[in-house]
Amino acid sequence: MRLPSSLRLKESRHFQRIRSKGVSHPGRFLVLAVLRDEETPEFLFGLITGKKIGIAVTRNRIRRLLREVIRAHRAEIQPGHHFVTIARWRSPDATLQELEQDWLRLAKRAGLLKKTHRPAPTAPNE
Repeated sequence: MRLPSSLRLKESRHFQRIRSKGVSHPGRFLVLAVLRDEETPEFLFGLITGKKIGIAVTRNRIRRLLREVIRAHRAEIQPGHHFVTIARWRSPDATLQELEQDWLRLAKRAGLLKKTHRPAPTAPNE
């Protein structure tokens, strides 16, 4: 199942607005810039993979992996957010699992993910 193109940021002015007015959270492989926008019914996302990452094949691979991470966690992302995921120079060396862990850690820190209710642990019977 693909992410619909209606969720993607396409214009450079939107990327600039998120990077300038939003809050950035740096990680090992990624930087996540988030801007709250109550008018958005779901969420909007963009990906940035600069030429420092490598050749086009490498940049496209990173973008595919990041789209997969976002697609897999689409249901967990709170509506009303615009965010940009920026690949850092270390990202070509990362596996899908490492990128996913880094993105989830940054998304939790940014308050991008829905709060899930976890039951309190019970004490073992003695």
